[in-house]
Amino acid sequence: MNWSEVLGVGALVPLLTAALRLAAPIILAAAGACLAERSGLMNLGIEGQMMVGAVAAFITTYYTGQPMIGAVAGAVAGLLTAVLVGYLTITMAIDQIITGISVVILGSGLAAFLYLQVFGITGTPPRIEGTAPLDLPVLSDIPVLGPILFSQSPLVHIALLLVVALWWLLSRTAFGLSVRAAGESPDAADSVGISVARTRWITLLISGAAAGMAGALVVDGLRFFQDGITGGRGWIALGVVILARWNPLGAMAGGFMFGLVDAFQLRVQAASGGQSTSVPYELFQAMPYVVTLLAVVVTTVWFARGNAPKALGVPFVPAK
Repeated sequence: MNWSEVLGVGALVPLLTAALRLAAPIILAAAGACLAERSGLMNLGIEGQMMVGAVAAFITTYYTGQPMIGAVAGAVAGLLTAVLVGYLTITMAIDQIITGISVVILGSGLAAFLYLQVFGITGTPPRIEGTAPLDLPVLSDIPVLGPILFSQSPLVHIALLLVVALWWLLSRTAFGLSVRAAGESPDAADSVGISVARTRWITLLISGAAAGMAGALVVDGLRFFQDGITGGRGWIALGVVILARWNPLGAMAGGFMFGLVDAFQLRVQAASGGQSTSVPYELFQAMPYVVTLLAVVVTTVWFARGNAPKALGVPFVPAK
């Protein structure tokens, strides 16, 4: 294997460009989860919401030929799945961990069921036309950073803008203050007239829509659908929330780390040209998950233990 193809100067820009594209779904899903968790609600069903969003986006894009409409369909599907989470965790006050795991199983099964109902079992899986890279005028001509940041798919650009919008919503608005109050001290928030239930509902629906669109981003990049297409990215997004210390902008750094390692292992496999090596390719595939897990452990131990919202995962029942 020629390592210059992987780590050479000429390969650096393509590697970082691919890293951002691979990281975009995780960044968007993690930013939405940051918002929900800052209100005190654990949306552990992100993986299931991503799967439902992915199949909705694929079916819609296949029949309309419009990836943007597919992304909207994915966001709507994720939002509708979040409605179930909200009813169980906010309205019924059922355990958030059990609910989240159940929604992951339900979402994954529902996605496979819908795909089979629409396309059946085929020898050649159907494919879609994804979005082409869009060069932003002037910005894409900036050396090095231009191709990496400003020559991406339009959906990647939109996802990153949405992450910035979520950060602004959380950090610079009165609603964001209500969100933080609901996550830190829901009793105190309720005593000053903040509806904790309504606040958590809004953040959960935004989180579900973000996860559904993240699933659409995965489909847009691969241009086909299969069982487990999200590859555990929903769970990785939950880990990135801890890395980001519950800050949507921080999710960009944590998600990009995963995307960089993922792009690296893909480049290594491509550079090997299918030749057998002393290192099994499964170890390369596991690299992004191992690195993310280690980063989460280190962050939890050294930095983020005191940063989690104090009421995270605790159902709120207002005093009568």
